[in-house]
Amino acid sequence: MGCPHRCAFCNQTSITGINPHTNQSAITERLRDLLKLYPKRTPSREVAFYGGSFTGMEKAVQVQLLSAVHPFIQEGLIDSVRISTRPDYVDPQVLDLLKEHGVVTVELGVQSMVDEVLCQSRRGHTADDVLMAAKLLHGHGFKMGIQIMVGLPGDDARSNAETIDRVIQLNPHFVRIYPTLVLKGTLLERWYRSGRYVPLSLEEAVGLCKRAFLKFSKAGIPVIRLGLQSSPELETEDCIVAGPYHPAFGHLVESSLFYEMASYLMGRTRGLRVFRARVSPFDLSNFRGQKNRNLEQLSREFGLEHIHIEVDEQQSRGSLFLLNGTKRDGISYWTLPFHSSR
Repeated sequence: MGCPHRCAFCNQTSITGINPHTNQSAITERLRDLLKLYPKRTPSREVAFYGGSFTGMEKAVQVQLLSAVHPFIQEGLIDSVRISTRPDYVDPQVLDLLKEHGVVTVELGVQSMVDEVLCQSRRGHTADDVLMAAKLLHGHGFKMGIQIMVGLPGDDARSNAETIDRVIQLNPHFVRIYPTLVLKGTLLERWYRSGRYVPLSLEEAVGLCKRAFLKFSKAGIPVIRLGLQSSPELETEDCIVAGPYHPAFGHLVESSLFYEMASYLMGRTRGLRVFRARVSPFDLSNFRGQKNRNLEQLSREFGLEHIHIEVDEQQSRGSLFLLNGTKRDGISYWTLPFHSSR
């Protein structure tokens, strides 16, 4: 709802699994059901509107949908609202309306900061629109999220790097990164079948997203999503025509980073036969890699006899320590040199 364009890559129903038919009573009923299912209070509860350009809808529709959440905010059951929208559908009047109705976070579907890529992808907005939207959001005190894509038509490693650098300059509160998929029923599918568009391989997509993840991490910007969330609609047999889809794409990216960190630490140590690693419990699977591939590769590459893993509840996510007797050598997403990234 609210989207004036159909981007070359977009089949929104396949991505969200939802057709654009909803109303105030449906939202109210759904929220009451969810609150019964999850009565335990979390540090923060937020209602999110996704699947379109929220501020592109008529004002009356926006008010209707936000009003469905308002009673829950008044009762203290919901803390805030987040919405997603297009950069060119943000203005001071729109932001005043959102703030009045409890919206705290606005996610911008930016996709690229290179005008040629935006044009080829039929986005209908420019990089300057993003700059203006970001300035307004910061000025009105909103939390701002940025969504970008890798592998769009006309995109390459250089333009992707430019997008990352320019997004960092926008100082968002968080970022989501998605590899471009060829979905059934899109313009991109026609281009793919005619040979006009060639999607990234899974390996290429992991490599580009890994470098983006690393740069955002070093800039202190959390990456809260890597790859589209798995859903029954996405995983139907004919929904994804081509492209680097994997149900655990984010795990592939972070596992690859942990392999690089482990290799970097091993490269600074000579003659070690046993790798004693210490990680956060949240990173145990990232260190091991999918189906223990990291452990197998490290053993082969460095001639290790054994890899012993310790889990430390106090250790920060994204960090790895190599324990060698009384010595301890550490590395993290924030300290891994860029030149070591393959």
